[in-house]
Amino acid sequence: MNDDGGTRGPQPGLVADTAAPAPRPAPRASWLERYAALFRAAWLVDLQYRAAIVIWLLLGVTQPLVMLTIWWSVAGGGAVGGYGRPEFARYFFAVMLVDQLTLAWDIWYIDRWVREGELNFRLVRPFNPIHEAIADNLAYKTRSASLVVVVWVVVAAVWPAVRLPLEPVRWAAAAMAIMLAAALRFLVSFSHGLFAFWTTRATGVFQLHQGVSMFLAGRIAPLALLPPAVATVAGVLWFRSSLAFPVEVLTGTVPLGMPFVRGIAVQLIWTLVWLAAYRALWLRGVRRYEAVGG
Repeated sequence: MNDDGGTRGPQPGLVADTAAPAPRPAPRASWLERYAALFRAAWLVDLQYRAAIVIWLLLGVTQPLVMLTIWWSVAGGGAVGGYGRPEFARYFFAVMLVDQLTLAWDIWYIDRWVREGELNFRLVRPFNPIHEAIADNLAYKTRSASLVVVVWVVVAAVWPAVRLPLEPVRWAAAAMAIMLAAALRFLVSFSHGLFAFWTTRATGVFQLHQGVSMFLAGRIAPLALLPPAVATVAGVLWFRSSLAFPVEVLTGTVPLGMPFVRGIAVQLIWTLVWLAAYRALWLRGVRRYEAVGG
């Protein structure tokens, strides 16, 4: 008995010592939240390199402007392969915009990550490093493509040759082609970067690819002006799908019928092919990866 006449120990039906509830595990962030965080981080990093981004943007639009100047002079005496001066102007202005929207530079990052060990800490994150690269691409393109659109609108206000018809259906079709081209170029660049698992010159392989794409992707001239055999090779491979096709859709060269459907189908096929190549290179490369640092 206690001094107050009660009994020792807990009374019937009562708990003497309630244990603290175990803490609940923090809910895992959704993919939308992860991408929002990665996008924000990439955006803030880009803000530190504003001058460099302006230089990259100027370099990116210089080559189409040079080619426009050349073909403008050539077309001074009349149309060339169905392209007159206004068609060349619209084509190369579209090349500027589509190139910025589909640009991929990940080869340089992946090559450095592998060679210098910066891949180490990325491998222990709860998501594949490719998602960081995707968010970085989206952050950069949001800024750079917006600037190109503003410049195009200003130029179009005083230069009718570069104006596009107000066709929402065609713009929607062009947006679809541009998104697939962006995915394709990203996978091509990322896959080339993974060659760094086996070689110290992964960038050299990609530079060779870029040299070929200058002709086959429609950077030097519209593919319709190339020899038929060369244009056929460009159409069968992924080069036309990565740039020329969305440019042709945007400028109205490709009819929104079976030619458009076939072009989208080719884009999808090559995107899946390069996605499979990325998966194979990544899985095999990570198994043999060894590095100190990062």
